[in-house]
Amino acid sequence: MVTVTGRTGERSETRKKTVGAGPGFCHTLGLLVLALSEWVRADLKDATSYASHSYLKNMIEFAAELADTDWYKPAVDLYDKVSFGQPRAALWAAVFMALVVRLNRHGPEEAQQALSWVTAAYCLLATVALMPYLAAPGIGVILLLAVSAGLVSVATR
Repeated sequence: MVTVTGRTGERSETRKKTVGAGPGFCHTLGLLVLALSEWVRADLKDATSYASHSYLKNMIEFAAELADTDWYKPAVDLYDKVSFGQPRAALWAAVFMALVVRLNRHGPEEAQQALSWVTAAYCLLATVALMPYLAAPGIGVILLLAVSAGLVSVATR
């Protein structure tokens, strides 16, 4: 196993797996759905908002399409169960922990690898369960995905 060297910045194999493309993509998706769900929540909470709520129609239609599939309801049920009834708080915690692991290159590698993969799995499950939120920004979801990927990339040390 290669160890982290101070000056060259070389990463160990464990660290490479911890902050690699697989968990990084899942962390990016988690950050994306977290941002979208918080934006929609804040927009709907603010009754004086000038923002158009036309995106709700897209979200409702997409949710209805997903409800007709055999796999979506079990995914949402699983998401609710592993969130212990607090999906919003759990998603915040997962994204926060993913970013902490990515920022902390000197932490215990095995523990960070476990946290990275657990948060990646949770973020992926959250993305599946919260797929209707992806319809909210329309084509802008691509830009938001790029911004989320950039933030995850910047946090990776």
